[in-house]
Amino acid sequence: MSEAIPTKWIPYPSDSPFPHTSRMDAQTDILKRGLEHAALAVMEASALANLHLGPKRIGRGLAQRVSGRLRILETIVRRLILLMALGLQLAPTQPRPAPANPAPEPDLPEGVELAIFPRLSPRRLTLLPARQAFEGPGGFPDISGTSYGPVSPHKLMARIAALRRVIAAPEAHATRLARTLKRLQKNGEPKPVVGAATPAFRLSPELGALATLLPAQISMGLETWESSG
Repeated sequence: MSEAIPTKWIPYPSDSPFPHTSRMDAQTDILKRGLEHAALAVMEASALANLHLGPKRIGRGLAQRVSGRLRILETIVRRLILLMALGLQLAPTQPRPAPANPAPEPDLPEGVELAIFPRLSPRRLTLLPARQAFEGPGGFPDISGTSYGPVSPHKLMARIAALRRVIAAPEAHATRLARTLKRLQKNGEPKPVVGAATPAFRLSPELGALATLLPAQISMGLETWESSG
């Protein structure tokens, strides 16, 4: 009688030498995937009006369509960053070092002056609008009005750039927001208001499902707001 060939041994999870994936790690992975889908949707919104080509004017109806998509994406990205911030454990902040003495300015030839230009700061996606519901527009006005004809796409381009900056560095923005939330808790401020789910199925099924889950997940993360300040 021949010896039976042993089947391949598959270890149980408790036998595996590798650390288990925690619930927090799984949630972080879901959030990062959500940001990836949001980045694709931002590209699609930009391509809808060929904004990557830098047009000077686009149709008003097309601009309103792109603006509506961006408004949904802004809400989703804000909520994703908020959920990431609620899951962070912040280390004690270290005191900032004293600023170094500024270097002396070089001497200029007689009659020569430095040209000083106003600083042009890029538009930023407000992650926690003041005195507004969390999913509010955050300083991004919709293109509206009773006038007709083509409109400038510059505001849409600025909103797209702001979304891309947040999506490109979600950890940094989540850490900054977590510090803001901690400061608000310490000062006894009310917790952020999160409304109903934003319908996003027209963008993609993944974003639609994620948008449906986010409000409940954030509400769970804010349950201990009053007792943890």
